[in-house]
Amino acid sequence: METASAASTQWADMETDCLMHVFARLDLEDLAVAAPLVCRGWRRAAADPSLWRALDLRRDHVARFMTWGALADAFERRYAVHRFSLAGFLRLCVARARGCAEDVALPPLLADPAGEIDHISLHCPRLRRLALPQLTAGDEARLPDLVPRWPLLEYLELEAKPSFSFPALAAQLALHCPGFASLKTSGAVKPEDVAALARSLPRLRSLCLDRSYLPKEHLLAILAGCRELREFSARSCVGFDDEDEEVLRCGARIQRFDVGGSKSKLVEDLGLLWIGGI
Repeated sequence: METASAASTQWADMETDCLMHVFARLDLEDLAVAAPLVCRGWRRAAADPSLWRALDLRRDHVARFMTWGALADAFERRYAVHRFSLAGFLRLCVARARGCAEDVALPPLLADPAGEIDHISLHCPRLRRLALPQLTAGDEARLPDLVPRWPLLEYLELEAKPSFSFPALAAQLALHCPGFASLKTSGAVKPEDVAALARSLPRLRSLCLDRSYLPKEHLLAILAGCRELREFSARSCVGFDDEDEEVLRCGARIQRFDVGGSKSKLVEDLGLLWIGGI
């Protein structure tokens, strides 16, 4: 029977390409604190930038990134890191990617999201997909200035639509991101936002505005201005009815058109909350 030592040696002697194929199935935390400590070969394979192209920190973020959680404990025991932070882990991931990160999704637990977004903008020039948590008005206003650093960007997800800087953001996406095709956000859709979509992003292929305040006339104007849409979602919105015949007729040309759960209005207090709080 093969001994445990011999089996361990065989794993250590595996070709780097084979190890990378296995490591591609690991979570980021295992790549950071488990695989690199087995042996030099595993450490070399786990450090390959191709394994760090997708940095999604949103999954189970509350459980994974608490200072008293298993990941923080592993960093403390194995790297003598006594002040674990989500921002520190993010920067480790970005450093391991060495400019190859293509997909970054940030959770809402960052103490300084603007600083981390700026760091990503400098060190992730190949970014194609970006998902951001809700930002302050000041941080939102800086987004248009960062867009030129992501010429390959194709997909942008914003938990909350910028209140005032959306037209400027759309203009920068149109100017600097020729492959941009997909936007997901939520908020109060204003006339200037509708005009910005039609003027700057008429070639969008996918648009998601779920849980937004979206008056029917704004919805129809978006559908008229973005003629290349293949996917459109406006579920659980306020401002139009999901069974409105004109809405359904205008959306019939879109391959995946979903406005389920949307209503023209809710109770007055809730409607005011939507309008005033987004």
